[in-house]
Amino acid sequence: MAGKHSRAKYFQNRRRDRVSKLLDFEANMPADFLNNIGRQAASNAINENRALNLPITIVRDGWVVMEMPDGTTKKLSQVHTIQQEQFRKMNLVKGAVIHVRRKN
Repeated sequence: MAGKHSRAKYFQNRRRDRVSKLLDFEANMPADFLNNIGRQAASNAINENRALNLPITIVRDGWVVMEMPDGTTKKLSQVHTIQQEQFRKMNLVKGAVIHVRRKN
């Protein structure tokens, strides 16, 4: 029985070590780390879609645009942006619940 107990402790300690290493990494993570990962993922998705002759959906000049494999574009909808001053007035904090209504 001692073998099972020590094995369970071993795996619990391994899990704890992984979590602490991840927390250390997150605490010391470069500021643009997530931006770089996002850019790489977007670049990979665009390249895959082009290789498979699939349309690419992007935001260009305030519009959501679908770019077809042959180079033609189709405007889908306009993007309405909010100025940064409006965000500052909201006083959002981490964990705040935001309610958004659908347009009908």
